[in-house]
Amino acid sequence: STFHAFCVRVLRRDINKLGISEAFTIFDSSDQRVAMKKAFGILNLDSEAVKPDAVLHEISKAKNELINEGQYAQNATGFWENQVAKIYPVYQNILRDNNAFDFDDLLIETVRLFKESPDTLDQYRNRFKYILVDEYQDTNKVQYELINILAEKSRNLCVCGDPDQSIYQWRGANIGNILDFETDYSDATIIKLDQNYRSTQIILDIANNIISKNQARKEKDLWTENGKGHQAICYQAYNGKEEAAFVATEIEKFIMQGKTHKKYSDFAVLYRTNAQSRVFEEIFMRQGIPYKVVGGLKFYERREIKD
Repeated sequence: STFHAFCVRVLRRDINKLGISEAFTIFDSSDQRVAMKKAFGILNLDSEAVKPDAVLHEISKAKNELINEGQYAQNATGFWENQVAKIYPVYQNILRDNNAFDFDDLLIETVRLFKESPDTLDQYRNRFKYILVDEYQDTNKVQYELINILAEKSRNLCVCGDPDQSIYQWRGANIGNILDFETDYSDATIIKLDQNYRSTQIILDIANNIISKNQARKEKDLWTENGKGHQAICYQAYNGKEEAAFVATEIEKFIMQGKTHKKYSDFAVLYRTNAQSRVFEEIFMRQGIPYKVVGGLKFYERREIKD
């Protein structure tokens, strides 16, 4: 289960113990924007001076740290935080008036339910005697509270994660959760999964070299039985177009060298986000390189582009 799906199931069944109806609705992103727009209207705020999406992000960050509207107002400093401190309670009142929660509330209310209703907590502790959490380096404070309050009785908690892969700090992930795990559970058994089955040793050496510079980490040495592999080449392009041109030229170079016996189907271009395919497609079409987009539509086959 995801954290949110688990919390929804708990709340649908037991939230009446907090005096709230089980028939609550869940506000998605667009609902949240509507609620925020309403809050701006109530407070007569200019959405150009203070961006509603930025306020929603700030409130979400506070909720992930288990900071309610009152606590936020107490600690607010400077123009920005004081503006958010005005909007936060109005936004929460709009949610309450609609018997609604946003995604962050689902976790907060579940933690509150467990703290205020010991019988309910016992019931779930007895039901979930063994807990496994994957990608533990990406958990935030409210998720950490939820996990620990459930595992406190049985202490049968297994977490899997890698501090060197913590990339979600911008949305509240706290790397301290995994770094301090042995402090929280001093009797824990630590198993390092340092063998890699996917990459060659050259790639792992590059990764080891980069992550060794991280300040907050646990030492490990990645290794593989896959052999050394080919030397990697690093090319620093000025922009996306130059990057795509370099890739196209390299492919053509291999094809033109008849002795390598390479075909176009021997090459793959990996990119991070779907939006990056466009610049590669443009240069491939210009240079007559046949290509196929795997797991998505070619940019020029998308309906809106065809229109």
